[in-house]
Amino acid sequence: MKQMIMAANYLDAKDLLEMLTQAVADRIKNKSVEYVRKVFGIENDYTPEEEAELRKQNEWAFEDLDPDDN
Repeated sequence: MKQMIMAANYLDAKDLLEMLTQAVADRIKNKSVEYVRKVFGIENDYTPEEEAELRKQNEWAFEDLDPDDN
């Protein structure tokens, strides 16, 4: 998907780029932080304590999440 987005951007294919980026947005919508990190290959650089504090401060962001795809 990343290569397709990069190609659409390089070719200035705006409609294709919009469709692809919307597909990515739909894929991560209402998913957990762990799932999004996995999709984008993002390493968690928070300590367990820092992450727990952030989750506590932003509880609303973790409500009503869809089950993650495997």
